[in-house]
Amino acid sequence: EGEGAAAAAKTVGGTVGLAVRGDVRRSSATRILVVTDGVLLNILRDDPELTEVRAVIFDEFHERGVNGDAALALCREAQRELRPELRLVVMSATLLGDDSDVESDSGGDGDSAGGGDDDGDDGHGHGHEHEHS
Repeated sequence: EGEGAAAAAKTVGGTVGLAVRGDVRRSSATRILVVTDGVLLNILRDDPELTEVRAVIFDEFHERGVNGDAALALCREAQRELRPELRLVVMSATLLGDDSDVESDSGGDGDSAGGGDDDGDDGHGHGHEHEHS
């Protein structure tokens, strides 16, 4: 298991990139970008339409914070007002939701980026992911 993690760490910036405050590892080959909530908020400030993004994945959302809630609200607004094709996925092992807000979609391809809080993670070592086109 340790060797697999070490090998994966060497490839960060390839297909899967990482962006936390003060450290961005991505390339032209990056299809999934894992970012903190704070980085996602900065991306949304600079590009409210998320023009380079196909999907935003919020992972471990039950570990909620103000930054994550704000990022999700801004992503929902972008989806409603500007980008109806933007896919938003909120994942949690324990968070219960209203089935009327759930959409099933098995298709899709593209890149990802993500969000956690400004200190580089969501306080529990988890980031979020987004897809870029």
